Amino acid sequence: MLEELGRTPDEVADALRARGIKGVRNTVRILNPVVRYALARIPDARAVDLILGDRLRTVFATGHVKELMVPDSVLQFLEAFHRGQYPDMEMPIDSG
Repeated sequence: MLEELGRTPDEVADALRARGIKGVRNTVRILNPVVRYALARIPDARAVDLILGDRLRTVFATGHVKELMVPDSVLQFLEAFHRGQYPDMEMPIDSG
């Protein structure tokens, strides 16, 4: 699933943009753009996160947990995204 996003950080960004996916920097759960992509692809997931850093963890309603290694291109995209390299992909943060 994550390999489909591309072989370079820019390809990953383009693939997420094409799907209208944005996110918030320095997040590992629902606000993370890769997690948002995974949630859209895995409708029966109860929770998805990147808490482990290099692994996408999915918890299903049955309690089953699956971990998927994150490809280097996606990790590189996330590093760049968290540094602010893709500002057009950032969700506005509600100032309350």
